[in-house]
Amino acid sequence: MTDAIAIAPERLDADAMPGERYTLHAQIRRLWRIRTAIGVAMFVLPGAIPTTIFLGWYGPLLNLCVAAAVIVLAERYFRAYIATFRCVLLPDGLLIKRGVVWQKETFVPRPRIQHTDVDQGPIARRFGVATLKVFTAGTNAGELEIDGLAREDAIALRDKLLGRDGHDAV
Repeated sequence: MTDAIAIAPERLDADAMPGERYTLHAQIRRLWRIRTAIGVAMFVLPGAIPTTIFLGWYGPLLNLCVAAAVIVLAERYFRAYIATFRCVLLPDGLLIKRGVVWQKETFVPRPRIQHTDVDQGPIARRFGVATLKVFTAGTNAGELEIDGLAREDAIALRDKLLGRDGHDAV
Protein backbone atom coordinates (compact mmCIF):
# COMPACT_ATOMS: atom_id res chain seq x y z
CA MET A 1 0.00 0.00 0.00
CA THR A 2 1.50 3.34 -1.04
CA ASP A 3 -0.88 5.77 0.66
CA ALA A 4 -0.64 6.48 4.37
CA ILE A 5 -4.39 6.71 4.66
CA ALA A 6 -6.13 4.22 2.45
CA ILE A 7 -9.73 3.37 1.89
CA ALA A 8 -10.27 0.05 3.60
CA PRO A 9 -11.24 -2.90 1.42
CA GLU A 10 -14.73 -4.37 1.78
CA ARG A 11 -13.52 -7.24 3.96
CA LEU A 12 -12.82 -4.79 6.82
CA ASP A 13 -16.33 -4.38 8.19
CA ALA A 14 -16.24 -1.91 11.08
CA ASP A 15 -19.34 -3.45 12.63
CA ALA A 16 -17.94 -7.00 12.64
CA MET A 17 -14.25 -6.38 13.37
CA PRO A 18 -13.02 -7.42 16.80
CA GLY A 19 -11.18 -4.61 18.50
CA GLU A 20 -11.47 -1.77 20.94
CA ARG A 21 -14.40 0.47 19.98
CA TYR A 22 -14.60 4.20 20.54
CA THR A 23 -17.89 6.07 20.40
CA LEU A 24 -18.76 9.72 20.12
CA HIS A 25 -19.19 11.67 23.34
CA ALA A 26 -22.73 11.78 24.75
CA GLN A 27 -22.70 15.61 24.58
CA ILE A 28 -21.59 15.83 20.94
CA ARG A 29 -25.07 16.63 19.63
CA ARG A 30 -25.32 19.50 22.09
CA LEU A 31 -21.96 20.84 20.93
CA TRP A 32 -22.96 20.52 17.27
CA ARG A 33 -26.26 22.33 18.00
CA ILE A 34 -24.34 25.24 19.51
CA ARG A 35 -21.97 25.37 16.52
CA THR A 36 -24.96 25.26 14.16
CA ALA A 37 -26.76 28.02 16.06
CA ILE A 38 -23.65 30.22 15.89
CA GLY A 39 -23.29 29.55 12.15
CA VAL A 40 -26.96 30.23 11.47
CA ALA A 41 -26.83 33.44 13.52
CA MET A 42 -23.80 34.63 11.56
CA PHE A 43 -25.71 34.32 8.28
CA VAL A 44 -29.31 35.05 9.29
CA LEU A 45 -28.84 38.12 11.47
CA PRO A 46 -26.85 40.15 8.91
CA GLY A 47 -29.38 39.18 6.25
CA ALA A 48 -32.32 40.45 8.31
CA ILE A 49 -31.73 44.13 7.44
CA PRO A 50 -31.57 43.75 3.63
CA THR A 51 -34.53 41.36 3.55
CA THR A 52 -36.55 43.76 5.72
CA ILE A 53 -35.74 46.61 3.33
CA PHE A 54 -36.73 44.62 0.24
CA LEU A 55 -39.55 42.46 1.61
CA GLY A 56 -40.89 44.50 4.50
CA TRP A 57 -41.88 42.51 7.57
CA TYR A 58 -41.88 39.33 5.52
CA GLY A 59 -38.08 39.53 5.43
CA PRO A 60 -37.44 38.64 9.08
CA LEU A 61 -40.13 35.94 8.83
CA LEU A 62 -38.34 34.48 5.80
CA ASN A 63 -35.02 34.59 7.68
CA LEU A 64 -36.58 32.82 10.65
CA CYS A 65 -38.03 30.08 8.39
CA VAL A 66 -34.66 29.54 6.72
CA ALA A 67 -32.92 29.36 10.11
CA ALA A 68 -35.49 26.87 11.43
CA ALA A 69 -35.14 24.69 8.32
CA VAL A 70 -31.35 24.66 8.62
CA ILE A 71 -31.54 23.71 12.30
CA VAL A 72 -34.06 20.89 11.64
CA LEU A 73 -31.97 19.49 8.77
CA ALA A 74 -28.80 19.74 10.85
CA GLU A 75 -30.43 17.82 13.71
CA ARG A 76 -31.46 15.03 11.34
CA TYR A 77 -27.93 14.92 9.95
CA PHE A 78 -26.42 14.73 13.47
CA ARG A 79 -28.62 11.74 14.36
CA ALA A 80 -27.74 9.93 11.15
CA TYR A 81 -24.01 10.65 11.54
CA ILE A 82 -23.94 9.32 15.09
CA ALA A 83 -25.77 6.18 13.97
CA THR A 84 -23.21 5.44 11.22
CA PHE A 85 -20.01 6.42 13.08
CA ARG A 86 -17.65 3.55 13.96
CA CYS A 87 -14.10 3.77 15.31
CA VAL A 88 -12.30 0.50 15.96
CA LEU A 89 -8.72 0.11 17.18
CA LEU A 90 -7.30 -3.05 15.61
CA PRO A 91 -3.96 -4.69 16.41
CA ASP A 92 -2.53 -3.42 13.11
CA GLY A 93 -4.20 -0.01 12.87
CA LEU A 94 -7.24 2.19 13.19
CA LEU A 95 -10.48 1.65 11.25
CA ILE A 96 -12.92 4.55 10.93
CA LYS A 97 -16.35 4.36 9.30
CA ARG A 98 -18.43 7.51 9.01
CA GLY A 99 -20.67 9.55 6.81
CA VAL A 100 -24.33 10.00 6.05
CA VAL A 101 -24.71 10.67 2.34
CA TRP A 102 -21.19 9.67 1.34
CA GLN A 103 -20.02 6.92 3.62
CA LYS A 104 -16.31 6.36 3.95
CA GLU A 105 -14.34 3.60 5.63
CA THR A 106 -10.72 4.52 6.30
CA PHE A 107 -7.96 2.30 7.63
CA VAL A 108 -4.75 3.79 9.03
CA PRO A 109 -1.94 1.25 9.53
CA ARG A 110 0.02 1.74 12.76
CA PRO A 111 3.45 1.86 11.06
CA ARG A 112 2.32 4.89 9.02
CA ILE A 113 1.32 7.00 12.03
CA GLN A 114 3.83 9.80 12.60
CA HIS A 115 2.24 11.82 15.36
CA THR A 116 -1.11 12.80 16.83
CA ASP A 117 -2.81 15.86 18.29
CA VAL A 118 -5.72 16.15 20.69
CA ASP A 119 -7.49 19.48 20.14
CA GLN A 120 -10.23 21.20 22.11
CA GLY A 121 -11.82 24.56 21.51
CA PRO A 122 -13.35 26.54 24.38
CA ILE A 123 -16.89 25.26 23.81
CA ALA A 124 -15.74 21.66 23.27
CA ARG A 125 -13.65 21.87 26.45
CA ARG A 126 -16.79 22.88 28.37
CA PHE A 127 -18.48 19.64 27.24
CA GLY A 128 -15.40 17.41 27.57
CA VAL A 129 -15.28 16.76 23.80
CA ALA A 130 -12.05 16.57 21.81
CA THR A 131 -10.79 16.05 18.26
CA LEU A 132 -8.07 13.49 17.67
CA LYS A 133 -5.86 14.26 14.68
CA VAL A 134 -3.75 11.41 13.34
CA PHE A 135 -0.90 12.43 11.01
CA THR A 136 0.54 9.79 8.69
CA ALA A 137 3.59 9.40 6.50
CA GLY A 138 3.70 9.04 2.76
CA THR A 139 1.09 11.38 1.30
CA ASN A 140 0.02 14.99 1.15
CA ALA A 141 -3.43 14.00 2.51
CA GLY A 142 -1.89 12.41 5.58
CA GLU A 143 -4.22 13.76 8.25
CA LEU A 144 -7.26 12.06 9.72
CA GLU A 145 -9.56 13.90 12.13
CA ILE A 146 -11.90 12.17 14.53
CA ASP A 147 -14.17 14.87 15.94
CA GLY A 148 -16.48 14.23 18.86
CA LEU A 149 -14.61 11.79 21.09
CA ALA A 150 -14.57 12.22 24.85
CA ARG A 151 -11.27 13.86 25.85
CA GLU A 152 -10.25 10.83 27.92
CA ASP A 153 -11.03 8.49 24.99
CA ALA A 154 -9.06 10.68 22.57
CA ILE A 155 -6.01 10.66 24.86
CA ALA A 156 -6.28 6.90 25.48
CA LEU A 157 -6.64 6.20 21.74
CA ARG A 158 -3.70 8.48 20.98
CA ASP A 159 -1.50 6.67 23.49
CA LYS A 160 -2.52 3.24 22.18
CA LEU A 161 -1.90 4.23 18.57
CA LEU A 162 1.59 5.42 19.44
CA GLY A 163 2.31 2.39 21.59
CA ARG A 164 2.64 4.43 24.77
CA ASP A 165 -0.31 2.96 26.68
CA GLY A 166 0.06 5.59 29.40
CA HIS A 167 3.82 5.19 29.80
CA ASP A 168 6.17 8.12 29.85
CA ALA A 169 8.51 8.34 26.86
CA VAL A 170 11.54 8.83 29.14
